Amino acid sequence: MLILSLLLIVSCTGCWDLREAEETGIVLGMGLDRNKEGNIVVIAQTVVPQAPGVAGSGGAGEQKTFHNWYSNGKTIFDAVRNLTLASPNTPFWSHNKVYIISENLARQGLMDVIDFLERDPEFKQSAWILIAQENLQEIMQSSGNMGQAPAQILNDIIQRRDRNSKYAISNLGEFIQQLISNETQAYTAGVTFYQGLMKEQDTVSITGQEAKRAKELRVMNTAIFKGDKLVGWFNLEESRGLLWIQNKVEQGLIVLEMLHHNMSFEILKSNSKLEALIKEGHLIMKVQVKVDVNIGDMTPGNKLDEKHIKEAEALLANEIKKQVLSAVSRAQGLNSDVLGFGKVTHRSFPKLWQEELSQQWSEIFKDLEVEVAVEAHIRGTGLISNPLQPK
Repeated sequence: MLILSLLLIVSCTGCWDLREAEETGIVLGMGLDRNKEGNIVVIAQTVVPQAPGVAGSGGAGEQKTFHNWYSNGKTIFDAVRNLTLASPNTPFWSHNKVYIISENLARQGLMDVIDFLERDPEFKQSAWILIAQENLQEIMQSSGNMGQAPAQILNDIIQRRDRNSKYAISNLGEFIQQLISNETQAYTAGVTFYQGLMKEQDTVSITGQEAKRAKELRVMNTAIFKGDKLVGWFNLEESRGLLWIQNKVEQGLIVLEMLHHNMSFEILKSNSKLEALIKEGHLIMKVQVKVDVNIGDMTPGNKLDEKHIKEAEALLANEIKKQVLSAVSRAQGLNSDVLGFGKVTHRSFPKLWQEELSQQWSEIFKDLEVEVAVEAHIRGTGLISNPLQPK
């Protein structure tokens, strides 16, 4: 009996790091900023448990589904630990979906922040990095979707990024690899909000008084870094150009004007290839893009005979080339090789890169000659060929 009792004691030791659910604050999003005193500010967005059958909407008298906890410290680790001065629950970071960093902090430099996030195993490298283009606190409070946590909303938006291909984003792991590389620079997406058109449910309409509107989140544009500091932004066209160059355009639309009428083309698939060449002693980067599209919609006045299809394909190729060159021009203007041209050059000319090009790449890149060739093919027209004609 004594032996059996000892065996039972050994087999029932439990989990050394067990956390009781009621003592844990599950973090969905982390906000990072720096205040006027130079301290790091941390915002931890945690889940508020809901009673069975109760759905939070954020309206009057209804419980929110999230809560933001604020703290600051001399370092990010200090600020994270200081959360326990306000929160009754221990923050649990392993469910975190997004890191939202203020533009102010990003322009000052992120190496100390990234060092902590990489060093601590509780912080997920698969969580997305976003740069706040508006006030960070207001972004973390935006809840225009039935009171849903902004961090969850942003994660859901990002999961559908291939549907539009209008911004380039990195998760923490990818961002770290970009920062430590001497062949490329870091980038990720921006987040902003605007006053939505839909009225809040608890707003009473009063004649002559503007209805209160919810702040709706938007993931858009691309933050461009040099080293660990934000140096500028790519707009939607330049962001699409970056995605073309990096072979990351999977879906999305291209809208063109033909014969004074708009046509929408749906991207079916695309393939991009980069090639570094040396011609007459000069380094040249060649960008080749091939894309297949469907016609999504068109207005009366356009025709779909062979001649007009060829014209549309030429216009598509020119538009894609324009987007690629806009990204190249902006990147060279910022002198930040987020395009990955250095990586391609290193792969093509490893000895020359080690002996000469790597030390001079910043100067070479900003004046690098880039050639762009695009092939566009219209593969389908949908269920009808020519547009509907009104009688």
